[in-house]
Amino acid sequence: MKWLLTPVCSHSFAVLWIGVIFVATLMPFEPSEDVPAVFCVLCGDGTIADAILNIGLFLPLGAALRIDGWLPRRGIALGVLVSIGVESAQFFIPGRDPSLSDIVFNTLGTALGVVIGRSTILWSRPNRPLAGTLSISATLGAGSVLALTGVLLGPAFPEDTYYGGWTMHLSHLEWYGGRVLQASVDGLDIPPGVLTNSLQVRQHLIANEAIHVSALAGPRPSALAPLFTLHDGHQREILLLGIDGDDLVYRYRTRAIVARLRGPEIRIRDALRGIAWRDALSIVVRRVHSTYCVRVNATERCGLGFTLGTGWAFFLGSGAGPGRLESVLNPGWLAVLAFPIGLWTRFGRTFVAAAALLLIFLLIVPVICGLMPTPATELVGAVVGFLAGWAGSKPSESC
Repeated sequence: MKWLLTPVCSHSFAVLWIGVIFVATLMPFEPSEDVPAVFCVLCGDGTIADAILNIGLFLPLGAALRIDGWLPRRGIALGVLVSIGVESAQFFIPGRDPSLSDIVFNTLGTALGVVIGRSTILWSRPNRPLAGTLSISATLGAGSVLALTGVLLGPAFPEDTYYGGWTMHLSHLEWYGGRVLQASVDGLDIPPGVLTNSLQVRQHLIANEAIHVSALAGPRPSALAPLFTLHDGHQREILLLGIDGDDLVYRYRTRAIVARLRGPEIRIRDALRGIAWRDALSIVVRRVHSTYCVRVNATERCGLGFTLGTGWAFFLGSGAGPGRLESVLNPGWLAVLAFPIGLWTRFGRTFVAAAALLLIFLLIVPVICGLMPTPATELVGAVVGFLAGWAGSKPSESC
């Protein structure tokens, strides 16, 4: 960790990180019809996730500037200038939406980074008693994040009037050219339009009853298109069963969405491969203990669902990357949580205690919260993060 104390290194890192900020904030995106107000702070869905990402993006900059010897007010001022420059440029970049909220949380991230950089000696090279305290505290903090992950992945179905949707036209999604013939939840019909039995539908959803949709397949959509949806009287999405190319996507309203984070989805890759336009399409989604089974015509896939590694989706949202990126992001998320534990762990009883406590959290929290058991790949990710932090705590002689 000697690089944290070296001005030349931190100076180079600060310049490099400004480049990272530019890449992350100035790349064009697909334009969205749902554009937030420029001067609105924390308005709309996912705004808490965006705020946390903005803080995390500018925090390393503030820390590097402070380690490099910048006065706090100068470091924060530079963060403000970079943020204003980025938000101004976003007016001219397709798919980017500048906002006052981003400037506020970018500045907050820089300020927090300055505070962390100011206390570098304390947390980068603590004495053995303090290192033990920090290690156990980091383990308990990681356990709290894992427990919160389980809670936030739980369903949140409001008491309201529900509306069924069959291949609806939604501004933020593609339109599916197929035709729904029938939709039901545990045999309870869900026609398009207002549902007079909304209370029963909600009770069936809470009980994890099976969802059945019969349809005629349409052409392959180039992006996610809704086949069957449920919305409430406030136009909030309660449930969506959609098609994205050959993939089938299932998602529901979670507590994470209520907390204005982003929600994950269950994606069944190539579920519709071989099904042609106007072919009969029968889809059943049912929960089996802590997992989901999805049947498309005669083919059923089970063992689907959410794990503790899904926590990254609260910030990026599912489908944030191409292909099977979640197979990397899930263990990577647990590696990030485990890294500071290893960073402050010294070999001995504290090492064993921290490692054992982390393992207990990874094995017990899914059982308590009704998630899928932590798979071996995610356990390996946590171990790699822990060991990387432990290796990083060794003093380095070079920048």
